[in-house]
Amino acid sequence: MKNAQAYCKKIFSRFGQMLYLTISNFTKNAMWESASACAFGFIFSFIPITLIIFTVLAGVLKVAPNIYSFIISFTQEFEDIVNIRPMLDNLLQMKSIGVFNFFLAVWVIWMARKLFNSIILSMNKVFRSVSKRKSWFNQILTFIIEFSLTLIVAVVIILAFAFSQILEQPFFQTLFERFPVIFSESSHNIGVLSIYFVLFVSTTIAYRIIPGTKPMYRRCFFYAALSTLSFFVVSFFINGLNLTRYSSVYGTVSSLVILMLKVYLFFIIFLFCAQMIYVSQFFDALLRSEIYLLPDSELKGPDDYLRRLLFINPTEIQTEQNTVKLKAGKVLFRAEERACRVYFVKQGELELSTAEHITQGSFVGDVQCILNQNYQNTARAVTDCELISFSEEEFMQIVEKSHHAARKALSKISAAEAL
Repeated sequence: MKNAQAYCKKIFSRFGQMLYLTISNFTKNAMWESASACAFGFIFSFIPITLIIFTVLAGVLKVAPNIYSFIISFTQEFEDIVNIRPMLDNLLQMKSIGVFNFFLAVWVIWMARKLFNSIILSMNKVFRSVSKRKSWFNQILTFIIEFSLTLIVAVVIILAFAFSQILEQPFFQTLFERFPVIFSESSHNIGVLSIYFVLFVSTTIAYRIIPGTKPMYRRCFFYAALSTLSFFVVSFFINGLNLTRYSSVYGTVSSLVILMLKVYLFFIIFLFCAQMIYVSQFFDALLRSEIYLLPDSELKGPDDYLRRLLFINPTEIQTEQNTVKLKAGKVLFRAEERACRVYFVKQGELELSTAEHITQGSFVGDVQCILNQNYQNTARAVTDCELISFSEEEFMQIVEKSHHAARKALSKISAAEAL
């Protein structure tokens, strides 16, 4: 029973730490503004992407004309915003490609990259501290993702059409007649399901390829599913709102406003899940940095209290090998010993030979470790203590990978030199 309680406590503690780190980094990286940039890029890229997709489908339409009506019904989701039919008819009537059409195609492809470039730049904000990719590679990646998404959407539309044709067989028609409530909107549901399937596949690919840190496939799959499901729930509630009065005042513009709201919320969810991938992938390093940045026992506000509550017990990085337990009165280290380890006081209290007290949530030996000096004082346990020890290499990684930790280390060094 105790083991089960300890395990549940550890799980809830890890979840709380991950959620705090995600929200904190999401805010520090200005992801709200990045979501706006992605939504703005969507405005410029929606029509060009649609043109590219239907250009790819034009060849299929000439071979299988029956798919035309299915595509028209498929595009009814955004018919209030843009009418696809004239554009599709012009593509089907085009028989040759002139110089003007060639330059127009180049312009369309260039405009379509706006959205993908915004997404890559936003993802780079999340992973820039660990990603080693060059900027030129990101430009190539923009075009690769652009054409990959085009092919994915085209293939999904073709598969959805094939599936709808299967549903027209006599066996399924009999089911439709017997259960009209379930199957009355089958074609509409196929279209909606296709859209969310494209979102899921595209999100999974983006989470795997764009960061440049090679997150695990199951992690990308999980957070892509979480992002798609969350967006589905958000869209469901927005669609359930009574917007009749709003639409009667603003007309067709209201459909565009609602669409942009959905797009903005989608990118907020998308980038938030990307931030969660970053936190889960580099959780140990972030946790070590966070405990070094813990505020002292003199709390200055709710945020300080929350951080100490969440990170004062970093069990995720604690092992039997790095755990040090001291009885009251025992010596942790003596003056003039080599400062080869740094200690985090998880529980208890230490006293230095200068009468300075090191309380729970503080580090000791960090200044001497950074300066490659010997310990300046003897540290003795005032109460029974439990500490987590870090080797010199482990602690220097904390300082090197977090500029916030480096800033705190410099301030402690300056304070020590001033004494």
